[in-house]
Amino acid sequence: MFTPTVETLALAALQNFTEGVLLVNDAGQIVLLNRRARALLGLDAAEWVGAAATDFYRALTERAALGADLAPRFENYARRAAETPGFEFALGETFSKTIAAQWFPLDDAGAYGALWRDVTRPQALEQMRNQLLATVSHELRTPLASIKGFATTLLRQDVRWDEATQREFLRIIEEESDRLEELIDNLLDMSQVEAGALRIHAEPLYLRRLVREAVEQAQRRTEAHWFVVDLPEELPRVWADPRRIRQVLSNLLENAVKYSPEGGEIAVRCEVDDANVIVSIADPGVGIPQELRERVFDPFFQVDGSSTRQMGGSGLGLAIVKGIIAAHHGAIWVEAAPAHGSVFRFTLPIVKPDDLRQNADTLG
Repeated sequence: MFTPTVETLALAALQNFTEGVLLVNDAGQIVLLNRRARALLGLDAAEWVGAAATDFYRALTERAALGADLAPRFENYARRAAETPGFEFALGETFSKTIAAQWFPLDDAGAYGALWRDVTRPQALEQMRNQLLATVSHELRTPLASIKGFATTLLRQDVRWDEATQREFLRIIEEESDRLEELIDNLLDMSQVEAGALRIHAEPLYLRRLVREAVEQAQRRTEAHWFVVDLPEELPRVWADPRRIRQVLSNLLENAVKYSPEGGEIAVRCEVDDANVIVSIADPGVGIPQELRERVFDPFFQVDGSSTRQMGGSGLGLAIVKGIIAAHHGAIWVEAAPAHGSVFRFTLPIVKPDDLRQNADTLG
């Protein structure tokens, strides 16, 4: 089908394609299931490369809404790839995602490919927006109720509060005011992210100190969790806005604490590849189902159906984090931890001496 050199290059390019891609050779074995397809379909690429496409279709049909048996239809379309118009199907018990599939032939011997696209209907997005509004209204109401309640109590004329009690009431009012301010800031940040107008003020930055400060701050907020930090002695400078990266680290560390059991160990580390520094935060918490790992970064999405929903929050944090990292020309994703839990990773571009001025103009 391809010469070895061209095949290697083509597979590498398709691995990063913006749509889901499946390639099957003339023996009916899967050659490629790229990252986008894995995220859309909720199936691990490592399990399926080399496996029979028919088994893959049977596994995929188990995820279809209402238990629809789509495997025969998939197999039929694959056999008639040149004539197939494509079709749409729903995934998940709640029809949470609609996927469009299109098959195409690769040669005359039976090799074929398939494209998978998320075409979830606008009404689903509208439903998610409504859920966000309900969540945000709740998150606003809670601190406002506390502020009003304790302020009213302090103003009562029929009770004389001692100084310690007054200070405690004022401390609670201050905390709830900070909480309210944070939510409003998040709403403003989210509006900028959605409009593509989030600006950063990047500079050459050493991450070691920033990461350690963020971890120390997170540790001060909890006595029930432990942080382990693994940073290379020599980390190259990255292009980053210090305030925004603190915001990213604070959010990811706070989530790691929130969803980890008491006594849990949270691991923070930095690694370096050719062009980026990769920061990872691993927690021993409940983990995120594979089919939801991409959606956790959606601005109107929260994981339902588990204890995670009881944790509260506006559901904006990870969407803002993704927007900040994207503005830095980086990437962010989540994986399963080796034992259990989740690992969030993000990249920041390394400062290159020969294009220092060019990058400063672009990012600043």
